[in-house]
Amino acid sequence: MTFQKKEKLIKHIQIASGILTIPPLFFMKFRAPGESLYWSGMIIRMFNEEEFHPEYIIFILVSLYVFASVIRTTFILRGKKQEWLEYLPAISMVLYGGLLAVLTNTMDLTLYVNFPLYYMAISAVEFVSVKYLEQQEEINERYETLKEDERKERAHRKKANYFPGKYPKEFYQVIRKNFRYRGKNQVIFVMAAMLLAAICYIVFSMYQMTDKLYGGKEESDSALASVMFGEGIHGLFQSLALILGILSVLMMVMVISWYIKEQKKEYRLMVILGIRKNTAYLIFLVEFFINILIAAMIGIPAGAVGAVLMRRAFTKNFHGNVDLPGVVSAPQIFFGFLVYLVLMLLALGFNQENFIALGNSTNLTEEKAKERRPKRNLFLRIMIGIFLYVLGMAWFSIRGWAEMKVVYCLPVLGILCLLMGGLALWLQKREHKAGYYQGIFRWNTFYYRFWKNVWLLFYLSVAQFLLLAVFSPAFISSMMKQNVEGMYPYDIVCMAYEADIPDLEKIAGEAGADIIEYPMVRMTSIYGSDKIPSWAGGIRPVQWPQGQHIAISETSYNQMREVMGKERRNLELSGEKMHVVYQQDLSVKTNTIDWDTTRIEKHLRFGQPLQYYNTADYRNIFPERNIVSEERDSLIGIFQQGKQENLIVLSDEYFEKAWNEISAYNRENWNVRESITDEEWKLYTVSHAGNLTEGPTVLLCMNIPDGKTKQVTDQLEYLKEKNRFDQLWDRSIQPFYEKSQMIQNTESEILLTRTANGFILLILMIMAVFQYFLFVKEEENNWKWDNDFLEKLGMKEKDRMKKVVFQLRFFILFPAIQALIGGILFTALTLKTRLFTGTEIMQFSGIMGTVYSLYVLIWFVMYEIMKCDVKKRLMKKR
Repeated sequence: MTFQKKEKLIKHIQIASGILTIPPLFFMKFRAPGESLYWSGMIIRMFNEEEFHPEYIIFILVSLYVFASVIRTTFILRGKKQEWLEYLPAISMVLYGGLLAVLTNTMDLTLYVNFPLYYMAISAVEFVSVKYLEQQEEINERYETLKEDERKERAHRKKANYFPGKYPKEFYQVIRKNFRYRGKNQVIFVMAAMLLAAICYIVFSMYQMTDKLYGGKEESDSALASVMFGEGIHGLFQSLALILGILSVLMMVMVISWYIKEQKKEYRLMVILGIRKNTAYLIFLVEFFINILIAAMIGIPAGAVGAVLMRRAFTKNFHGNVDLPGVVSAPQIFFGFLVYLVLMLLALGFNQENFIALGNSTNLTEEKAKERRPKRNLFLRIMIGIFLYVLGMAWFSIRGWAEMKVVYCLPVLGILCLLMGGLALWLQKREHKAGYYQGIFRWNTFYYRFWKNVWLLFYLSVAQFLLLAVFSPAFISSMMKQNVEGMYPYDIVCMAYEADIPDLEKIAGEAGADIIEYPMVRMTSIYGSDKIPSWAGGIRPVQWPQGQHIAISETSYNQMREVMGKERRNLELSGEKMHVVYQQDLSVKTNTIDWDTTRIEKHLRFGQPLQYYNTADYRNIFPERNIVSEERDSLIGIFQQGKQENLIVLSDEYFEKAWNEISAYNRENWNVRESITDEEWKLYTVSHAGNLTEGPTVLLCMNIPDGKTKQVTDQLEYLKEKNRFDQLWDRSIQPFYEKSQMIQNTESEILLTRTANGFILLILMIMAVFQYFLFVKEEENNWKWDNDFLEKLGMKEKDRMKKVVFQLRFFILFPAIQALIGGILFTALTLKTRLFTGTEIMQFSGIMGTVYSLYVLIWFVMYEIMKCDVKKRLMKKR
């Protein structure tokens, strides 16, 4: 095919692709809240509505893409350059691919998949077709060359790798001497692997311990352990395993890359002298596995000691109420080693090219070759980086997504794009400035080792960003002084049915307790967990757990505030407007009243969870509610740390209507309820629109004279059996909560949060400092050679040290400054989403200042130590 024909065919494909983007706007419907509309209908609805719905994002993205495609098609028809529109198919595939991934985990895929899938398919066909036509000749030529090279390689391999005998004794002496000769490199490699082994064991053993407690998988577990380790600490170690796994692999990829390159000189010499390729690989692998075994023998016991200390700290936080599972056993050591080995092999796999070069390379100047740095689309990379970072902040600011680990992926990707584009653009601009040669010694390493330095800066930046932006807010908030006892104004809080009131009043009267009764009804959200659910086949399931909350009137809300010694508050609720009080302490992450799909709309029903319901009709079964205001407080007590048992305040008129309906419904079915079985209760919603009864209608709060609390608590135990149906959906939901036990739970959970997040901060700081230490040790030989060379040229010692000091300072300051900026920005968003008051923000800021000062001090001390050590080594005569 001639060049002209090929160009014409490419143009026709692009024009056809552009034309095919238009019809769906007129023949396919967009999904809007409650209905499906064509493009024109969506435009009208968007302009008429004041509220922005998540469904509009798909509509806006599709409209922008079609608009850009029409412009590009016009440019092609008029023979103009496409500029950045040339990349539209690639951008479309990435954009719609990411959108499909989000939709899969957050929405009913069948309702929203049509447009993303259609445009992704068109873009993919165009992209593949055009790329193939553009590279057809090159691909065919490369294929023929590869076939010829493969034939020669097979012949060479057959001849060169023929080895019928056994390795002599001298072969192992070569391995031993080579191992000793590179002693310094071996020590650095073993230190890195030891750190990885220790981290693997600690995280794996702690995750396994919390996993046994989470969900009551151990018979000896108490409800206390289940509640406290639930999705909080267990989820923390679950996400930590993934984060540290990625960081550890990235660290070892860089360490192994350096380790291989340091040995390439000796291996090249052996290859030139005729050593077999397989023999060269065997020598390296023997050294590699000896090192990782030595590291495992030291690192895993060190990790076991760390895990024992953490378990001891956790046990202390439980005040001896829970016997935690052990963290040191033969299976745990085996699986910890297995995880460590897998990560090491994975890191070696990412260095496949370097490893293969050990047995092939004969180029003596390969390590001196300049790395190719990007020179095109640098400004676009910077813009993408800024966009991802800002998008991550915007996503984080949505209450339901705040502090979710998946959200932090966007700013992390933004940091990578900013590093690649920003550093490359800076180096490019410097080349055209008058001061280029004046700073050549400082910036030379960035020109020649661009990608190595980018990945190092990225690693250090991400580790410190996670430290300050992700985990330090949780640690700092757990360090804040809180009046835990004051969070529980009543000795016992009981959720009761009308039929239970006479017995409860009798029990309270016998103990001389003071009683306050507040009318209440259950309100249940469609989903009550911050875990992203999995929808098999993209079909909305009945999601568990469903969030159970307490709806009260505005009058009851103000009565509760008066009991707490707080001023009355006019919420100005009218109609179906609602106010939410998240009952959680300062150390708990941001919660929302409904965690379903986008986490923006709040779908709740009056009544208890439904075992079965028509999920396609969820908008009618769980109507969207108008939450006009929110606060974080404890008016009756913190029972589920903001996940459940929050207060939903309704206007007096709206609440009275709901209470009367639920109360009448409960009375009508009460006799049947008392005779029904557990299985019949569960199956009731298969053939009915709701449950047989819809939950307690009285919030009974008791203050009991000293010494009689246990007596009342024991007498109330009968409620757990009588109202057992209320716990079938979630065993953590209790018919009553006792003050002293809840105070102990809350104090213990605060200490657990502090211990777990403090450990994470320590690990991240160690990983960042250790990677910086490795960077200095890797560069020492280069700095030594440069120093000797410049000294012979007559440069003064002060001027020679400027280059080294600049690099030592740059690799601390750049990651630290971006981490401080990210930490401040995301911490501010965290405080906003957690609904902190002005006084609480001031207290938080004081502790935050101390933590940040300690962080800066550690890096300053590390910098001074490394500077003195490097200067001492550079001045040492050969």
